[in-house]
Amino acid sequence: MAFISSNQTKIIYGANDLAAILRTVSPTANVEMLDSTTLVDTSKTFLPGLEEFSLNVDGLLDNTTSAGSAFANITAAISAGTTVPTSVAPTGFAITNSVFLIPAKTVTYEVSSAVADLVSFSMSFGAGSAPAYGVSLSDLAAVTATANSTSVDNGASTSNGGIAHSHITAVSGTSPTFAVVIQHSTNNSTFTTLASFTSASTVGSESISFSGTVNRYVRIAYTVGGTSPSFTSQISLARN
Repeated sequence: MAFISSNQTKIIYGANDLAAILRTVSPTANVEMLDSTTLVDTSKTFLPGLEEFSLNVDGLLDNTTSAGSAFANITAAISAGTTVPTSVAPTGFAITNSVFLIPAKTVTYEVSSAVADLVSFSMSFGAGSAPAYGVSLSDLAAVTATANSTSVDNGASTSNGGIAHSHITAVSGTSPTFAVVIQHSTNNSTFTTLASFTSASTVGSESISFSGTVNRYVRIAYTVGGTSPSFTSQISLARN
């Protein structure tokens, strides 16, 4: 068995790394089971129905309210009813680690104050569209030059497309530019483009979907421009 401390759990909400202010993170998936039992059956039978996904978090309220802060982005998304790309990695974002890719839409947001305690908050999210279970293609780290990431081996190709999340949590440099392309390969040698994110120059996040075959090996190709550029980013991919 390979147990791991919960302090390795990471969550990125849009462009905000929330791990430093959260105490619990709980993604939950439920599949409705439809009763298909008939008179000829001798025991209950069921067929899987709709999947329901939720995400619950609890943490300490960060009083920073400036543009780009977690508080500002969370409350703006609530006011606008926006779906925010959210990635949860129970064991961290090291390459190949498992990641929940969640198009999160806030259902409840509660702030609590108690005597002799810190101000805390809790949030519940529903899925604005279908969530997915995938792997990390890059850890949350600074990218400063054009390069390719280490490839991830799925063991075999798949045929139903997938989705990917990109999070950029910090940017520096003069006129920095950042282009991220997901590439795939049948032999881990010759790679072609699978999907591309919108070129970026500021913090932000994006969710993209793609159809068709996803070859066995997948990696990221970064193209970085500008003077002394640095983009702290994280990318995950889930096959359908």
